[in-house]
Amino acid sequence: MNFPGSAQMPSCIQISLYLIKEELKSRKFFRTLQDMGLDDCPFQPHLDTLILNNLGMDEDTGEIFDAYYEIMERRSQKIDAGNDSMMNQALEAYNELLEQKRKRPVIKGG
Repeated sequence: MNFPGSAQMPSCIQISLYLIKEELKSRKFFRTLQDMGLDDCPFQPHLDTLILNNLGMDEDTGEIFDAYYEIMERRSQKIDAGNDSMMNQALEAYNELLEQKRKRPVIKGG
């Protein structure tokens, strides 16, 4: 993975960033299809649960899922085809998710 400073990052953070980046790309792609009139594609991946669990957050909490959804939607709209853009937005989304975790420290099973 080619995130700035990723060589020094723990693998759990690298995995989270990778999943977020892929989720942002997916959302951007499927939004483009939707804008062209292709709705309800059954092939759209949903990494929400995996990302939130990897961050120690409970996706079953409405407030957390709503915040997650808003962050991912907003950040996916800001990416362009450049890898730097995708990495920057993934980092921003990751930081915003951590901030949400600090505000609402809900850990599944905890």
